[in-house]
Amino acid sequence: MDPILQPFLLSLIAGLATGIGGLIVLLLRKVSDRVVSFSMGFASGVMLMVAFNNLFFEAQKLLTHVELIALFSFGAIIMIALDLTIPHIELTRRKGNGENEKMRQTGTLIAIGITLHNLPEGFVVAAGYIYNPSLGLIIAIAILLHNIPEGIATAIPFREAGTKPSKIAIITLLSGLAEPLAALLGAFALSAFGTRNVVGYSLVFAAGVMTYITADELIPVAHEYGFKHTVSVGLLLGIMFALLVDVVLS
Repeated sequence: MDPILQPFLLSLIAGLATGIGGLIVLLLRKVSDRVVSFSMGFASGVMLMVAFNNLFFEAQKLLTHVELIALFSFGAIIMIALDLTIPHIELTRRKGNGENEKMRQTGTLIAIGITLHNLPEGFVVAAGYIYNPSLGLIIAIAILLHNIPEGIATAIPFREAGTKPSKIAIITLLSGLAEPLAALLGAFALSAFGTRNVVGYSLVFAAGVMTYITADELIPVAHEYGFKHTVSVGLLLGIMFALLVDVVLS
């Protein structure tokens, strides 16, 4: 399949998982805190394993140690800059207030933050696929699993604010569509101009992005739901799942 269309489709599927998270909130009367903790822990394990066992490992074959450190750090710094500009899923913390307007504002900020964070994630899929189609698929699976709890995090404040279910579904769905757009642009750029070094830079940059998302957002927010061991079990199972997927696709 076309090397530009395929990463776009993979990223589209991963991005739509945000909408799946929103639908889970709408279909279930209450999403168990333990389930949210486990799902975030599981996504964390998958993300970390893909970042290091796949992206960083492959980039090592193409770059020097100095380049690896610099581009990995740059990926993390970009995500830090986004977080300082617009808050992300940290806003899912339980605040114990019933103010509808405040909850609606919280949901809006989360949706905007997720949309912006999805741009680098779309590029991650494209970079992985251009280097190796199997790697692109593994990354897309990891991001899909990460996007489901993000969709849950977006939908909960809107539901508590009394927003119409149809509007919640649309908001969570649209927030994930920035991802395939970035994948399309990234795939086009890398296909047209990507040298060996540029592809290596893209892979280790992507590793920095995924590591930061996991360390700063998924794991801390998962712990805020109060099930420490559930998060740990989910993380370990996520690592094992990522290893299994890697073996199957290889």
